[in-house]
Amino acid sequence: MVNVTCKPLLFLIAATTFLAGCEDPAVSVSTLGRKLAAPVLTSSSPFDQDMDTQNYVQIKGTCDPRVGPVVISFDDVTYHSAPTSPNTSNTTLGSVTNDNDCSDGKFDIYVTAADLLSIWGITVNSDSSSVDNIYIKGNTFFGDTRTLTIPDPKKGTGESVGPAAKLALRKSFPTGYGGAGECEMFNVSVTDANGNETSATTASTFSIQGPGGTALSAYSTPNDCVSSYNPQSTLNIPAAKSQMMVYVRMPSNPVNSAVGFSLTSVSGGLAAPTASTPVTLRDPASSYKFISMTDAPSTLYKNVCYPITLQRMNYYKSSASMMDSVSLTLAPSDSKLAFYTAEDCGASGKTTAVSFGPYVSQSKIYVRYEPGNSTSTTSFIKVDVNYTVSDSNYDNPAFPVRVDLSSKTTVAKVDFWGPNSLSRGYCSAYTVVTANGNWTPIPADKDYDFTFTSSSGVAGLEFYSDPTCTTALSTLTVTQGAVMTKVYVKPTAGQNSTSVITMASTGLNSVTRDVSISVVATNYYFDLAQSYTLVKGSCNYLMLTLQDGMSNIIPALNPINLAFSNASGAAAGDVTLYTDPTCSSTAFAENVYAPISAYNSTQYKFYIKVSSSYVGSNLSLIFNGTGLLTLPLMYGNFSVTGP
Repeated sequence: MVNVTCKPLLFLIAATTFLAGCEDPAVSVSTLGRKLAAPVLTSSSPFDQDMDTQNYVQIKGTCDPRVGPVVISFDDVTYHSAPTSPNTSNTTLGSVTNDNDCSDGKFDIYVTAADLLSIWGITVNSDSSSVDNIYIKGNTFFGDTRTLTIPDPKKGTGESVGPAAKLALRKSFPTGYGGAGECEMFNVSVTDANGNETSATTASTFSIQGPGGTALSAYSTPNDCVSSYNPQSTLNIPAAKSQMMVYVRMPSNPVNSAVGFSLTSVSGGLAAPTASTPVTLRDPASSYKFISMTDAPSTLYKNVCYPITLQRMNYYKSSASMMDSVSLTLAPSDSKLAFYTAEDCGASGKTTAVSFGPYVSQSKIYVRYEPGNSTSTTSFIKVDVNYTVSDSNYDNPAFPVRVDLSSKTTVAKVDFWGPNSLSRGYCSAYTVVTANGNWTPIPADKDYDFTFTSSSGVAGLEFYSDPTCTTALSTLTVTQGAVMTKVYVKPTAGQNSTSVITMASTGLNSVTRDVSISVVATNYYFDLAQSYTLVKGSCNYLMLTLQDGMSNIIPALNPINLAFSNASGAAAGDVTLYTDPTCSSTAFAENVYAPISAYNSTQYKFYIKVSSSYVGSNLSLIFNGTGLLTLPLMYGNFSVTGP
């Protein structure tokens, strides 16, 4: 039997902050791939209500309509739904009905003293206090939502989260800096009035402005930004989502100066940031570089040794040609955050120095938060990893980390994170962890086996156990004592697509991540029966094959739209494009897009007719196209024969 006092019952509303990944987009989860948002409390806090006198409290809130029943726990381990018909004995409620279902986007629950005892085994007693928090979350067929944590103020502080109030704009990877003329990543998040991340019950749209209020196009993936594919002037954060990553091409100047970016035209009842987000522009061709922290969780559990990788990059986001030697001196804002050279964080390997030799771009070290004999009841603290670099050409924004000081040492959940956008043919790493009830990674207490599935066959996601994506994976085993394990994903999609990756393990929660797959054709070739010779007056066919950046042939799954221009000075009407083998259907003139269907599983077939009046012996054509993948500019140089 557990006793709990409910007087004065003054609570703060808190929602745990989940693993957000690192600054490097290769390990970031911020994005499109997070769990559904936690329920949001709209009634007065349960601890503002007098359970001792009235023998009940009322808990009302909003929740994602995709969620099934709302469940409640007092230890974050055992969860129960409140009964549809609560036991209202010794109350003044009369006959009431509990609404546990989120299908209408809200819940309304009476928790009575009698139900506390019969369902949760908790006795209301004003003389003792043994419950630290109330936990509320929703169940879905693809896993639980985040957890709304309501802490007892007498038991320590939590991270209070209020209702959605505004949007926040933050420059990522690296924080506060960007390459002039390059595509850079921003995080847009929903926050409460105090800047704590949360979610809204309605969707919110916004636009991004650059220096001087210039309207900017944004992109949902880095590949789209690089290729200027599918620019968006208005973006959308769906209901119940807390954030999204967007990509913006930086202005080319002024270099070495800060320029401001802001949000405008914000809808959904949210406010735009009152101040712009400054970004210092660096010339990517200059000697300026920065340090990235990768392969590390954003939340650390006390006294656990975690590996992290520090990587130096230029503002092209490349680590190539780092010929110099450089050293870092680490100076965290809390001295209890310690760094080591050995994976056991042994005292002999304690260090504050990290060195990079010539042509070395990465350095792996280990970090552990050591609270010592601290008796603090604070659940979480934040620490900034500050550092100095021996080379003044390195920018050095701090790395923020979060530390879990709770007493939750038992594996209660599993999680994985990685990029929310994938590119066809490329192998991407995801980190798999076992976690406590706060979603903080902790060492596995035994071996755990995981399986991975994709919701979309079109995406063609394949799972591997190695970073070159050569050894196919059916089951991933996280071994006892492991803190983090890798799984690798490679898409084979023939078109831009989306998918949901589900990670499952027997007896533990399933976890899902939304990913988008970009297909970019970087190579191509034409096949002609006439060996690159076009016969005037004839219907000449061309076979187009597309390849990705790894020189793999991209499947021809859907029609593309193709247009041509000529670079040979041909007169208007001298060259026309057709979609039929007799060149008798619609003739497509220069710069007019023609719909080209897939001819077979790997090729597109179309036809070119050169007028008999064309006087040249050579013809240069430039093709460009659109479709469910990004097409390159394609050049064809042909000989011309005939009467």
